[in-house]
Amino acid sequence: MPSDIILRTKIRIPPVRRDGIVRTRLLERMDHAFNGRLTELVAPAGFGKTTLLTQFLTERKAPAAWLSLDDTDNDPAKFWRYFIQAIGAVIPELPARALPLLDAYPNVSRETMADMLLGEIDEFTMRTGQPLAIALDDYHAIHDERIHDSLAYFIDQLPDGAHLIIASRTQPPVKAAKWRARGQSTEIAGGELTFTVDETRRFCEHTAKLSLTTEQVDRIVAWTEGWAAIVQLLSVSLEGRDAGSLDRLSGHAAGGHGDIMAYLAEEVLSRLPDELRRFLLDTSVTERFDAVTCDALTGRDDGARMLGELRRRNLFLVSLDDGGVWFRYHHIFRDVLKNELLREDPARAKRLSRAAALRFSELGLYDEAMEQVVQGGNDELAAELLQRHLYTVLGRGEFSTLLRWMQAISPASLPAELHLLHAFALVVTGQYPAAEAALITLERDIHALPDDGRRGQLQSGLFFVKVNYAFSTGDYDQWLKYADRIPDMLPESPLFYNLNYNKSEPLVRRTLFGLNGAIPPNTNVIALRMVDIMNAHGWKQSLFSQYVVQSVAEGYFEWDRVSEADSLLKEVETIAYLKRCAGLYVPCRITMARVLQAKGRGAEARSLLQSTAETTGEWGESRWEMPLAAYEARFALAEGDLAGAERLLKRTGVGAADTPALYRETEYMTLARLLGARRKEKEALRLLEGLTMLGARERSLITTVDASVLRALLEWQRGRREAALDRLQEALAAGAANGYVRSFTGEGKPMLTLLQAYRAKRLQPVSAGEEMLAGDDVVPAAYVEGLIARLEAELEAAGASPAEGEYGVERLIEPLTDKELALLQELDRGATNRESAAKLQLTEGTVKVYLSRVYAKLGVSSRTQALSRARELRLLD
Repeated sequence: MPSDIILRTKIRIPPVRRDGIVRTRLLERMDHAFNGRLTELVAPAGFGKTTLLTQFLTERKAPAAWLSLDDTDNDPAKFWRYFIQAIGAVIPELPARALPLLDAYPNVSRETMADMLLGEIDEFTMRTGQPLAIALDDYHAIHDERIHDSLAYFIDQLPDGAHLIIASRTQPPVKAAKWRARGQSTEIAGGELTFTVDETRRFCEHTAKLSLTTEQVDRIVAWTEGWAAIVQLLSVSLEGRDAGSLDRLSGHAAGGHGDIMAYLAEEVLSRLPDELRRFLLDTSVTERFDAVTCDALTGRDDGARMLGELRRRNLFLVSLDDGGVWFRYHHIFRDVLKNELLREDPARAKRLSRAAALRFSELGLYDEAMEQVVQGGNDELAAELLQRHLYTVLGRGEFSTLLRWMQAISPASLPAELHLLHAFALVVTGQYPAAEAALITLERDIHALPDDGRRGQLQSGLFFVKVNYAFSTGDYDQWLKYADRIPDMLPESPLFYNLNYNKSEPLVRRTLFGLNGAIPPNTNVIALRMVDIMNAHGWKQSLFSQYVVQSVAEGYFEWDRVSEADSLLKEVETIAYLKRCAGLYVPCRITMARVLQAKGRGAEARSLLQSTAETTGEWGESRWEMPLAAYEARFALAEGDLAGAERLLKRTGVGAADTPALYRETEYMTLARLLGARRKEKEALRLLEGLTMLGARERSLITTVDASVLRALLEWQRGRREAALDRLQEALAAGAANGYVRSFTGEGKPMLTLLQAYRAKRLQPVSAGEEMLAGDDVVPAAYVEGLIARLEAELEAAGASPAEGEYGVERLIEPLTDKELALLQELDRGATNRESAAKLQLTEGTVKVYLSRVYAKLGVSSRTQALSRARELRLLD
């Protein structure tokens, strides 16, 4: 891929100069700091931060990730994409796992993505036994608060085996004060980075090849104050001169470091051959360049030779790869060159910027081309390149970059389609007042256009953006009023209507598009009204329309309106398959399988999931294999096939000792159910507590309800009744406002037992038996009674031996306690009451009391019957 050219230069540790000065005192300081989690190198430009950092990482000969930053990285999606690729240079399998999560934003938060990244880093350091250094160079270029906040979270959670190094011209605005207070953060600031007398002498003698007296070296130190870049530039200006030149130079330059730098740069440029000076000025317009790019800018054909001459003269040329193909100038030197070019010939600077943009465009480096034309003020070319590059940037989710580019281009240069995209980006990035103002202006301008095909397409796009605005803000009334005013059969906007809204979630309800599981009253009415209007305008087969339908179908299933869900799913299935959209097809097929399982057709449900995995595999969408296997494992549990469920979950790679991640909620929730069925409640509850915290952070209602329901069942199963009722209270409070049904009724008889106990112990009517109050949570009594009535009816219809609930939690009249289970194990090995008492440290009388309780809970009257029933329930596994 052409974009890999620039990527490699950003994530590769720059080569260390063979004749460079090794700064032993600072390297030792950094080595000591490595025992903490953060090192900050803070100094103005030209103090040698990058050189020191590359020396440190190269000398350690340990795994290290590198990322060079610039102004264009002020987009959270772009920053973290490069960050992932940087670590991927050390952990090659990481990008394939992490980038899909990044692409899923905003359905998956940056914190959830960071959790995955941190887990992979922890696993790498534990497996290899080697620490990992992560270096961010030129962090001063980052000013997006969202990046600072997400990096602070990353630092807070950084594993013991990893260390972050930030090099910046200014103090990084990342919240890390607590780590400084705990001695986990080290700052090496400007004064420490200056050259000492000895380092200055060694640089002048060995690197610059100058013969200077001790007195002259002392004067250079005093004049430059040890600023590495000035020392280097001064050494270049002294090359080939007599000793008195130092006196003349120091006599002419006055003022601060900036004045000295500008003076010396002018001295150096004025002494260069005209062709070399012209080459430097012309190639300064771009951040990075190779020999061919230099030829495109200068109109010559000797770029490689000229670059070689710059390297020979030590003129601030920085190599970006081992092959010596791509280069950049030192930032200070480039600033001097650019200013000189603009002073001499601003029109030429603009032409050169355009030439650089066209060269990058030819290479397929559209990001670099866009940056070039935006900075050069070439609005017409910028608008042309933006339209050409649009889908790539949209697909990467880099909306902040899109907004920055659009705001840098004159509005008059942007076609109306891009103004629509601007409004859409404002919605996606949560800038709702600005989005609303943009939409009002757009509606007025589009209405004033001639009534032709283009106007129809723009109205179509406006409809789309307004729907997204309504979903994001909840302002459905405004959208409905607008929708009723536009004519039928508008064309489908090619820009918007076939975006894939889901790249990671097995249910659409778990995405922002599905409101994170919230289905407040009348949501389905509003959504279906949207679908009706979209169908009337000819957009029935658009992905956008079908995602709405899928979200409604999943809501119907949760409300236990199974037949209505079924009919909608059949429509979605056909279109998702034809468009090969796995993000829609997988949730549709999973919901269809859940409908089949709810109807008692578990074998068909599992078969459906298996064929779905085969189809998505043929499409090259292997990422869906694991959630599909997890859902099949759930159905295996419902059939009592614990061994089959275990085999399926092994394919997903999740384990009881893991720190659960929300992006793999389906797999971990299923694992918790399997652990519960294996009577490993503590391990299951640990996973669920982690998921509960993550769900609260992400404001995911569906996670809150599912985790609380299962925690309640597991607490009840191990005899902790009050804890079980507390967890049930949480689930009911979260589910009541949204009418959740299947999340509760799908659990079968254990949930009925729990709900009945909840009604008996917790429901205390406030007025007319309508609702009860427990803490801050209000649960309508009618809601609880309705769930009980549904469960009783379902179990009665199932006969005297009702099937287990959806996910295989043990079916007992009342759960056994840990002591009762231990006693059952003693019975199984043939122990007498006396032997059991001794083993369990009980009296024989207490053993008899426990036995009577076990018999009652199992519904038996003898040891033989108890053991037989226990084996049926797999209590002895």
